[in-house]
Amino acid sequence: MGGAKFYRFALFPLMLLMLLLLPGRMVAQTEYDNTVTFTALEGNPEGYDNESYANLFDGKKEDGNFSKWCCKFSGSAYVIFKASKAGIPVGYTITTGNDNANSGCGGRNPKKWKLYGNNTGSDDAWELIDEVKKDKVLQDKNYTSYNFDCKCSTSYQYFKWEISAIRRGSLLQVGEFELKLNTCSHKNADGSSALGEAIKTVEATCIEHGYTTHECSICHSIVKVDKDDELNKHTLTRHAQEDATCIETGKKEYWQCSVCNKLFSDDNATTEITDAASLEIPAKGHQYNSEGICTGCGATEFRYPLFNNLDGITDVTITDNDDHPWQKLDLKADGMDNLGFTIPEDSKGLMSGNYHLDSSSSETVIRFNVSKPILLTSQVLVSSEEDRAQFYIYVDNIKDLCISGKKQTEYKVLLSAGEHSLRLNYDKGWRSDANADRAVLYNLKTSVTIDDYVADYESSNNTLTFKKITSNNIESLGLNHAVIVNQPTVAAMRYLLGINSTDIKRVVFDKSFKTYAPTSLKGFFAWLTNLETIKDLKYLNTEQVTDMSNMFYGCSALTSLDVTHFNTAKVTNMNYMFYRCSKLTSLDVTKFNTANVTNMSYMFCRCPVLSSLDVTKFNTANVTNMSYMFESCSALSSLDLSNFNTAIVTDMSYMFYGCSALSSLDLSNFYTKEVGNMVCMFSGCSALKTIYASEKFVTSKVQSGEGMFAFCKNLKGTILEYNNSKRDHTYANCGTNGYFTPVFEYAEFNEGTGTLTFRRGLSKPKGAYALNLEASEPGWWSTHRYEIKKVVFDASFANARPTSCYKWFHHCTNLATIEGIENLNTENVTNMHGMFFYCPNLSLLDLTNFSTGNVTDMNAMFGDCQKLSSLDLTSFNTANVTNMHMMFISCQNLSSLDLTSFNTANVTDMNAMFQDCSALTTIYASEMFVTDQVEGYDMFKYCTNLKDYSVREIDSKYANYKTGYFSKLVGKNGEEKIGATGETLTAENLALDDNKDFVAYEPFAAKAASYNRTMNAGTAWGTLCLPFAIVQSQETGCKFYRLTGIDNDNDCITLESYEEGAEIPAGTPVLFKMNENEPTLSISVQNVGIVTKPKAETNTEDVNLVGSFTKIGGKDNQGLADTDYIIGKDKFWLVSELKKDGNSKGVGIKPMRAYIHPATASQARAAMLSIGKGDGTTAIDNLNAISNDANAEYYDANGRRTNGLQKGLNIVKRGSKTYKIMVK
Repeated sequence: MGGAKFYRFALFPLMLLMLLLLPGRMVAQTEYDNTVTFTALEGNPEGYDNESYANLFDGKKEDGNFSKWCCKFSGSAYVIFKASKAGIPVGYTITTGNDNANSGCGGRNPKKWKLYGNNTGSDDAWELIDEVKKDKVLQDKNYTSYNFDCKCSTSYQYFKWEISAIRRGSLLQVGEFELKLNTCSHKNADGSSALGEAIKTVEATCIEHGYTTHECSICHSIVKVDKDDELNKHTLTRHAQEDATCIETGKKEYWQCSVCNKLFSDDNATTEITDAASLEIPAKGHQYNSEGICTGCGATEFRYPLFNNLDGITDVTITDNDDHPWQKLDLKADGMDNLGFTIPEDSKGLMSGNYHLDSSSSETVIRFNVSKPILLTSQVLVSSEEDRAQFYIYVDNIKDLCISGKKQTEYKVLLSAGEHSLRLNYDKGWRSDANADRAVLYNLKTSVTIDDYVADYESSNNTLTFKKITSNNIESLGLNHAVIVNQPTVAAMRYLLGINSTDIKRVVFDKSFKTYAPTSLKGFFAWLTNLETIKDLKYLNTEQVTDMSNMFYGCSALTSLDVTHFNTAKVTNMNYMFYRCSKLTSLDVTKFNTANVTNMSYMFCRCPVLSSLDVTKFNTANVTNMSYMFESCSALSSLDLSNFNTAIVTDMSYMFYGCSALSSLDLSNFYTKEVGNMVCMFSGCSALKTIYASEKFVTSKVQSGEGMFAFCKNLKGTILEYNNSKRDHTYANCGTNGYFTPVFEYAEFNEGTGTLTFRRGLSKPKGAYALNLEASEPGWWSTHRYEIKKVVFDASFANARPTSCYKWFHHCTNLATIEGIENLNTENVTNMHGMFFYCPNLSLLDLTNFSTGNVTDMNAMFGDCQKLSSLDLTSFNTANVTNMHMMFISCQNLSSLDLTSFNTANVTDMNAMFQDCSALTTIYASEMFVTDQVEGYDMFKYCTNLKDYSVREIDSKYANYKTGYFSKLVGKNGEEKIGATGETLTAENLALDDNKDFVAYEPFAAKAASYNRTMNAGTAWGTLCLPFAIVQSQETGCKFYRLTGIDNDNDCITLESYEEGAEIPAGTPVLFKMNENEPTLSISVQNVGIVTKPKAETNTEDVNLVGSFTKIGGKDNQGLADTDYIIGKDKFWLVSELKKDGNSKGVGIKPMRAYIHPATASQARAAMLSIGKGDGTTAIDNLNAISNDANAEYYDANGRRTNGLQKGLNIVKRGSKTYKIMVK
């Protein structure tokens, strides 16, 4: 297990060593003229206010007296300046800004620059003085000066400082630039030296010649004059080699001069060592055994055994790439209390090491060898700031996982034999300390078995196949081109597969993949530009998916796509879903459930050959963004948007842009009260002649509407013809100055008949009333409400989509009839406040066609409808309703209400909801009827016929079926509804009828239950299956039997009787025989449990007795197989034989009965039961006769005489015939 290495590099003290290498005697010389001043002539960029380039030379460089040049840097900057007198540049000083060290202000220093000079000031005569290509001197410190030397021998008066790069960011900032010029030649006018007597004399050393210093009488600077002498020999000391250890570096043998501190590789000082780092001998690194103990030094490394002890993994090395390595998992570490997940206490693993360190990274790389193909699995989690801190896993330097926020998942990766690496990175941004601020990897395992979903690529046919693989030997599968489907997109998977997106031409979903249930398909097939076909997309399970945005983005080679099997019930985002599917000729989205979708922007954008598109089934009630939805669908010649609900849409920009084949658009149901953006909505619809709209198409909130009708050259409104100068949203109206053609939805009152008729058409009769919007009162209400006797919804109104029914028939005291209400489509209606309030003569109201999914207000909807005796609201969806105040108040003729479908989670007002419903005895409701946030005073006031009614118990507290006035609908007995109440759902009485189907929606109890059946004359045998238990001893009128099989040899069925006192479980099918002179089967029980379905009752594999609580068969023999047997006239009849008689009524059984179902067709031989139609007898006939014959002789299988039928095989002699009877 040896050979695995772990390195922890110790920093060699280079800085200290370099200081030692500096000459011991360095004399700073002042050889520049400090009287020279500089003036800025030109610069670019100028700089911000009061921060121009001129500030570089004003001498203000200290805190309290400071100025600077600060400007936007876009790749270059310069300043040209002039010296007060010419001189030779010997150096310069750069002073940093006043806030470089402040948070967020670093990186503004120059990084790359050039310094030029000339003596004319001309921009084409510059000569290079100094160049810095990658500065490492300037630091992010405030008010700090740094010196730079120049090697120049030419005198200049004009200078240019040109900057071509900064450290980072986009701002350049410099405090001061001070150029040092030597302006003196140190010679008098007659040419003699101006240098005075020697001030100081320095003798030669081993690295420097001797020199003297003098003062110049002209410039008064101190000048050094070198001597012409010999260098001294080095004084050397030997340093022996120091061997490296596991974690510390060693040093090679070397010699060092004690005078100049220079290093040499030999004692003659012939070869100088200029790079001290070359003396380093690298640390050996730990050599760990399987327990993680270093064989060299005994050190332990907790992380090593996590990997090296995994089957198939060897030669592990671990490298930490920063100062915050991944640490041993510690469930008690800082922040772990806020993890949000439970990790078992004995778990072993790693966790990130940069807890609460902003803008930091914790990264560790594990390299290892895989000896055989394996599946590596682990648990991974992150508990961090969403999007500000990410947990990455890289496999072989390819990103394989990225999670953020609070997430936990199982991570899996297939690894082939060979070398691999796993890089763990927890990367944090600024202020990203939320939750536990940790990433964790634990519970590592390897396996050679697999039971997972994979994507397998076959290069020979460019096919990517998704499938589930189950195998005990990964190596035998040849999965070198397969990846576990951890990835959110095909693009991510193909990185791991090492293929290009253009390689994939075919995608196949195997049937085994259908149980994979992703929650997001965002960008799943995005940019597979050569993908031509997707086979069996039906096996992509979408029932849990919430995001389908960008799903087929850029699939420009797809010509067809079958999405008819998609379950989109949970999807909220479909933007860019089919974007740039430029060869797609057809697309069937009629099965899409879009009830929860909020974003449809760019959904079909740039599908230029899509010639037809049926979106009539789209529910767009929650959509807010439709921008670019059909942009550049240039082959669409028609588009039916009559069912679109646009009440909350805010963006319609570019919605139909470039739909150049559309000749007309019917947007008469568009309600645009919230739309703020209509930019280029119809732009480029060059064939568009007519846009139908209603008064609901408004632009009151539009802020951007330019180009709305641009290039719609054939468009014409009622009067206005297209003019390219009139193309913004102000022309989106049906008036004389608009491009829309009006469609009217209106109500017309006939005074002669008292009839209010609702119609839809291209014209509106004089005096007709437009439909009201929001909570405004309808026009007909104020003038005709007392005169209306009849309401008619004309067939034309079926295409209308009103958004409000507020007070439509409120106080219509003479209204008695409503016709054609099926033509009232309410799917876009949000307000039904007072819709039928106080219609005292209305006795019938059919609302089964109502769609109420978007309704929020049902206040007083049916109040005071005193003649209504029934009201079917089972189709009502009340999930969005907030107000049910007085909804049924004073409906004094209603005896029951079925509110089972009511979801009241959002309702806040139920005050007086059922008040004064004095005939009301039953209210059915489910657990969806909640009152958690409801105000509900007087909710049941005066509902005196409700069971156990009390005048002191009338508020919303009693709106439940456990302790209140409600009943839960648990089943149906024929057409009769069964209600149950209490903590244990209990019905009062269940009286089953021989001709009524019984259906239970859930198990419940009954205080009393009964069943009666009158037997046909001459029959004693029957079948029975009841939803409650029967006790044999309590039923004295019959005997019960269980079917045990069919005896093919003896042409009989075999039975076993229930013992006295035995309980027959609820739902168990049985046979029974009535006692003599007992014509009626009558069963009555108390306090029993009721089951929902029959159970199978058989003790053999060859036959079943199948029970049913409902009628089976009948006309067309539905529900029964030809090989089944049913009982009649004390005989079991083969269904296929009965059908030969041409029975016009069909073959079947009544409720609460059973039939025999042989396991195989071979068991259904007519001879088996001798089911006769003439004088033949059946096994049941024989059993009846034998059991009643006192002269019959009985023998066992061994021939011994017995006193009667015994368990086992019986031989019975009766007259001249002998029978074999099996009793079990």
